[in-house]
Formats: sequence, structure tokens, C-alpha cells
Amino acid sequence: MNEPESEDAPFSKVERLGGAIAHGSTLLIGIPLTVFLHEFPLFLAPCPLAAYMISRSFRRRRMAWGSFQAMQATVVQGFILLMAVGMIYTSVAPRLPLVFGLAGFLAFLYTLWGALDTLLGYDFRYFYVGDLLNKVSDANL
Repeated sequence: MNEPESEDAPFSKVERLGGAIAHGSTLLIGIPLTVFLHEFPLFLAPCPLAAYMISRSFRRRRMAWGSFQAMQATVVQGFILLMAVGMIYTSVAPRLPLVFGLAGFLAFLYTLWGALDTLLGYDFRYFYVGDLLNKVSDANL
């Protein structure tokens, strides 16, 4: 498979790598912290923060696509954190933590898809979140 030259790529390597790190922050930051420190929902908290910091960095540099990708990742990483907290601290119904855990795991797999697509240079958009954040990102940049 031929890789496109740097002149042919629509997005810079920095944007692609930063977007992939933002999308994959649960895998790169949250899971290692959880494995080493053994506090499950607490150590997923840096994931949306890291993605947001990447988004702000791209926004300062006027890199719209990288900022948009990282902002999408921020919202979805926040959703994963919310599902993890709901899974641990919900005991109203016996199957509700299972639903929260499954939703969080599926969102985690979806972020890995986003990380791969972003790293390869494709314009990745999450369902529902992507269109809304695209409007917000265009208005603020």
C-alpha cells in the first residue's frame, strides 16, 4: 500500500497524531493508570482533560481539523468516564451497572476506531456528536 506524500495529505502529521492520541487517551492514559494504581473510575478522569488540552493547543495554532477531532474525543471520553462512574456507584437496579459497563466498553471500542481513522488521515466523526461539534468548532475558530 502506497502512503501519500506529505504534500498530498490533506491534514498535517501533527494534527493526525494529536487527534489519534486524543481519541485513544483511554487506552494510552486511563487503562495504564487503572492497572498500576487500582482505582477504576478515578483514573479515567485525566482522559477527557488530556483530549481537551490537545484541542486547545490545536485551536491556538489555528488547526481546525485537529482541534475538532480532539474536541470530539473530549466529549466521548467524558461519556466513558460518566459510564464508568455510573457502573461503580449505581446499585438501584441489579442490571443497571451492566448496562453502564457495556455502553462504556462499546464507546471505548468506538474511540479506538476513531484513533485509527484519525491517524490514517480520514475525517472521523462520531454519531450525533460530530455534527454538533462541527458547527460549534466552525463558529469559534
